[in-house]
Amino acid sequence: MIKTPEIVNDIVSAVSEKLGREAISRKVNNREEYFILDLAFSYFQKADRNRRNDYRSGYLYFRHKRKNHLLFVLAHTPIMTSFFKNNFDYEVFRNIIIGTAKYRDENFLRFKINSKNERIKTKNIQEFLDKLDEIKKHRFVKSVFAKDTKGKTGIGNVFGLRLADDLDKNDVSKIIEKSWDLFLWLYPSKPVFKRNASLNRSLQKIENKCESSKIRNLPKAILKTACSGQIEGAHIKPHKDGGSDKLENGLWLCKLHHQLTEGKLEGYRGINTFEVNLKNKRDKKQ
Repeated sequence: MIKTPEIVNDIVSAVSEKLGREAISRKVNNREEYFILDLAFSYFQKADRNRRNDYRSGYLYFRHKRKNHLLFVLAHTPIMTSFFKNNFDYEVFRNIIIGTAKYRDENFLRFKINSKNERIKTKNIQEFLDKLDEIKKHRFVKSVFAKDTKGKTGIGNVFGLRLADDLDKNDVSKIIEKSWDLFLWLYPSKPVFKRNASLNRSLQKIENKCESSKIRNLPKAILKTACSGQIEGAHIKPHKDGGSDKLENGLWLCKLHHQLTEGKLEGYRGINTFEVNLKNKRDKKQ
């Protein structure tokens, strides 16, 4: 029995952490390559009457020249390609490339334009971005995910972005975090676990109800606003600003109060303590 490389298990754990449920890995037949994906992708694929058994969607790990490589790949799957196209945001995509640049020596993107395989490969990140921007002038999604001559978008197509080419296990979670939107674009719509599955687990010991009334200095207009939407974990210090998913950086808020206070809070909380308040205007300017 072939043993799964430990770093593949690390990638599965990092993806599972973001999903809020177990991700899976699948070894490519006759290759030392592993895809890390959501089991739900198999159900999406079964709904595609043009499906192929060799479809690939998600993170791809392989080892080459004694180095660990991690890519995001989408291949041979029209239905998954359609989801990805509909959710795709070029500026977010560009920022993912910039945010993960330090984890690779060479930038690489494989795709198809007009049924012809294309590759962009360069060590210079700015040169790489310039080439992508040039494609964007002609509408990136329409160019890269154009229908082939048979009219079956995705059949035979491959979209592959290199995220890391010397992957260290200590960087796995960081890379998954920085590239997570790519994974989310594989769903019919962005799923609810996009928001803070890890934080939600940290808050499990706290009663699951909106805690907006506990926040100090909250304007009366917000306090009087009735709760609306599902209850979800909210970061006190936003994740994008370095806030953790630990208990001390979270609280339960309804969707509406989450939107009204996002990025405007400071403080900390514990099991029996709650020291969270609205930042004053001077703090927000600094």
